[in-house]
Amino acid sequence: MLKSGQKRPSTPNKTTSGVPGSDAEHWRQGVRETVITARPDGSLNFSVYGGSDRGEFTYVSHIVQNKVNYVSGKLNEEDILLEIQGQKVAGYTQRDVVAWLNHCCRNGNPVVLKTIDAGEYELDSRVK
Repeated sequence: MLKSGQKRPSTPNKTTSGVPGSDAEHWRQGVRETVITARPDGSLNFSVYGGSDRGEFTYVSHIVQNKVNYVSGKLNEEDILLEIQGQKVAGYTQRDVVAWLNHCCRNGNPVVLKTIDAGEYELDSRVK
């Protein structure tokens, strides 16, 4: 408790966090939205790898760009999948992500994918 005549210590301005590196861009600003539909044969023409069963986020791989039915946006190799049709998929196994993606794309329905560039994260769990 403060003694009589003592001033309370000044507190930092609440508009600045005071956290080192707080001026850096937040990772959420890099989230991209892509809308795709399945081809008439049901294929999406990309693969999903990783998953919680491997201790990784699920990510996009083996994209055949000229065969993916884009409504808007674009997928990139090793994009991390954050959401599929509004469902957060972080922590899902690869099998569960693929099942949910196929469910959402059935009957030619467009599906919204939210992804982020893998950036500096290492997606391959092998020791190099």
